[in-house]
Amino acid sequence: MTRTWVRRLAALGLAGCLFAGLAVASAAATSSVDEALHIRHSLQAKIMDLHTERHDRRLLLHRWIAANKARIVKINHLADARGARSSSREVSSKHRNTVRRLTKREHEMIRTIRTRVAQLQAERKRLAEWIDTYAVFRYCPVAGPVEVADNFGVLVDIPGVPKHIHQGNDMMAASGTPIVAPFDGTAVATGNELGGQAVDVYGALGHVYNAHLSSYGQLGAVKAGTVIGYVGTTGDATSPHDHFEWHPNDGPAVDPHEYLMAVC
Repeated sequence: MTRTWVRRLAALGLAGCLFAGLAVASAAATSSVDEALHIRHSLQAKIMDLHTERHDRRLLLHRWIAANKARIVKINHLADARGARSSSREVSSKHRNTVRRLTKREHEMIRTIRTRVAQLQAERKRLAEWIDTYAVFRYCPVAGPVEVADNFGVLVDIPGVPKHIHQGNDMMAASGTPIVAPFDGTAVATGNELGGQAVDVYGALGHVYNAHLSSYGQLGAVKAGTVIGYVGTTGDATSPHDHFEWHPNDGPAVDPHEYLMAVC
């Protein structure tokens, strides 16, 4: 049983390391948010497995301890009846040593599992913080090869276009590349002279604005990943791209770059 227990702990330790590695790698993956959610769920399952392991091991050790204590009492009673106290002391001593070893093993097992649980809980906390910070978008808004320009706040000074401060990130992609809703919500066509054909998607935490579409996709109620339009050059655009803005709580635009990097 001891070897089995050690192998289990080793396997759990390896799994914890693998999950930690996956958590770091997921930040650069297209499906990083979904990966992070999956890993958080897996970490919770591992924590529950460790609690179950601790319960089962403690129960088994307690049974062994109780059995050895019962043997000590029985041996002493038999020794009293037979008058063989000297030999019984030696046997009782062996059982008492066994009880001490089992009790020590229990304490070591509890410390080991507590350490592993603490490590997994810390990893789960880091994932939760990452998800809460960067998991606003469940999908990359451009569903295809894309280059995201980190150009929020840049002064736009193009001939024929009114000077203005850039309120989003330009997502450069081939004309006709699908643009999708980054979260569940309501897609509304909001075309205008500067942005050309454009779509707002209103969700629980705010709304996003996509401009310069070549054509519209599904409007109205949409799920994360639903195609709401296609990359184009309508409005004041010099090349195919999706001008993407993020408005938390439907307020002023904020730089979406870090959030986009979590899913694109």
